[in-house]
Amino acid sequence: MKKLFLVTLILVSAFAVDAQVSSPGGYDWRDSSVIPPSRLEQHYEFQNNQYIFPAKPRSQWELGVKVGTPTVNGDVDAVFPGVGFGVHARKSLGYLFSLRGEYTYGSARGVGSTYISVPTTFNTAWTSYPAGKVYYNYKTSVNEFALHGILNLNNISFHRAEPKVLVYALFGAGFLLYDTKVDALNGSTPYAFTPGMTKDGIKAMLDGSYETPAATSGSKFKTTTNFGFGASFKLSNKVNISLEERVTMLKDDLLDGVKYYYSTPIGVSGAAPIVSNRNDIYNFLSIGVNINLF
Repeated sequence: MKKLFLVTLILVSAFAVDAQVSSPGGYDWRDSSVIPPSRLEQHYEFQNNQYIFPAKPRSQWELGVKVGTPTVNGDVDAVFPGVGFGVHARKSLGYLFSLRGEYTYGSARGVGSTYISVPTTFNTAWTSYPAGKVYYNYKTSVNEFALHGILNLNNISFHRAEPKVLVYALFGAGFLLYDTKVDALNGSTPYAFTPGMTKDGIKAMLDGSYETPAATSGSKFKTTTNFGFGASFKLSNKVNISLEERVTMLKDDLLDGVKYYYSTPIGVSGAAPIVSNRNDIYNFLSIGVNINLF
């Protein structure tokens, strides 16, 4: 996750630098079709040198589609990349701020590298292992709906042509529905897990069926808060591509199907499960194509 965050930060920083040197591009101030009827009088007066400032153009709608890689930052190591997609509608409310409604779907996986003992009373997904000695794994599917506020970080020069690259921050709230399963069986029999296995060895052993429902705290409907950042690169006045990293916070520690871990190694008497002290975090790194509509 640290490497992923660093790569994303470097890319966004590079876009921000490029934004300072890119040739400008934006709407044609002479085009009356981008001016709402209530401001046409000012537009014509400006064209005739009868008004100092040009009329503010109509606020835009943007429609976008994206593909991405979701990951769960939890108690089990994430497997990169996951697979996801999304759609959104965005409405500009001025030069700096806009609102965006969004739906995304993501499928994220994880495989633990620690050989651990899991009593079935604490994690019923692993009842096929009487001794409770396993390597955790999971696959979770997430349907997320959110409303975001988008703050344009470098469009602060009013009535100037927009740069080709725009950097923005986002924040918002919403809800998600998730379904997590584990790959506990090789066909109909338990896996022959052994101590000292590598993560690659564990992944090669799994058949990828994810046939067993993971442990859950009850409802899989969760309210969320979101924040993130991104950059959009203009291909034309109507089309741009975007790179975005979004973080979703929720009050649930079972997005990866795991809530307990052990402070003492397997084989040590008196080992007791410990509840994880933080909730899981859901990340969605994406690249998208957006069309601006007046």
